[in-house]
Amino acid sequence: MKKILTVVLLSILFLILDNTLMPLFKVHGTYPSLIFIFALCYSIVSSPKDAVIIGVFTGALQDVYFFNGFGINMLSNMLMCVAASYIGKNIFIEKSFLPIISSFILSVVKGFIIFCVLILIKKYTDIGVIFYYGIYNLIVCIFMYRFTYKLSQKEYMKTDWKF
Repeated sequence: MKKILTVVLLSILFLILDNTLMPLFKVHGTYPSLIFIFALCYSIVSSPKDAVIIGVFTGALQDVYFFNGFGINMLSNMLMCVAASYIGKNIFIEKSFLPIISSFILSVVKGFIIFCVLILIKKYTDIGVIFYYGIYNLIVCIFMYRFTYKLSQKEYMKTDWKF
């Protein structure tokens, strides 16, 4: 229960910071997404089931403030978190280089998914901001991954085997 409460409260905190503080750091029309990076980092260090849950939850929180279409962030976050979870199963999660590079790639892929969906519903956006979004998320992930990895090592965050 403590694990769920911790993840939910951190997600809400990062959502609040995303919508209040991060727009102040806007470069080329984009700024990092703390909640998305937290979801990716958490997915890398957790199971695919947890990745789906956090992906849908954080996507729903982001969709509350996304005016162009509800559900786009839920779908893209879920897909990226599941991919991050499978990446995390195949690498040494103690090392931070590959998770950080993976977050950059997954951020760019999410940007393309959202861009393509918005094109389909006739909402035109600038494709150039996707690369800046990825770079910004990469920088944030350097710090976020360390925080998330240390959080996942706490006793109450570990999943016990049940036979």
